[in-house]
Amino acid sequence: MGIQVFRDHVAMPWPNGAGITYEVTRAPETGDFDWRISLADIDNDGPFSVLEGIDRWIVLMEGEYMILADGETTHRIEEHVPFFFPGEIAFDCTLGSGQARDLNIMTRRGNVDSNVRVLTEGSHDIDAGTNDVNIIVALTGETEVEEETLEYRDAAIITGNQLVTTTGAFAHILLRTI
Repeated sequence: MGIQVFRDHVAMPWPNGAGITYEVTRAPETGDFDWRISLADIDNDGPFSVLEGIDRWIVLMEGEYMILADGETTHRIEEHVPFFFPGEIAFDCTLGSGQARDLNIMTRRGNVDSNVRVLTEGSHDIDAGTNDVNIIVALTGETEVEEETLEYRDAAIITGNQLVTTTGAFAHILLRTI
């Protein structure tokens, strides 16, 4: 199991230049990614980056809500509720409280399938299959796995069958190579 604490996440500009994201982990480590996990602080309303060929999940970690609209559809994103969308959609984002923080999961379509769920207070059995990548990110409270404690925004890549206990909530990200 690998632990990544928030202070070690790599800061980098958004593709559209409108903000900063904190890369948690990715594969491969260099070049075009097959999958990428990051955290972003959103300080202002504005456009999301358009990412051709990329499937995306976002989980609002902090903030009242966010509205994603593309001129045809509007989605209200609530805290801790995963939202999936193709990266080609040119969403404009409106923040409910003026600022937000979100968890981003990006996978290269045709290479990697993904699923994201948020699990709350209690103990949860995570079965990390042999060909899967399973990542957990602490959203609130403390999350314990293999006698390690994750705090807010910390992450762990887990292997095998693991019991994960949280006093708050964590995101479980499943990545499967196609």
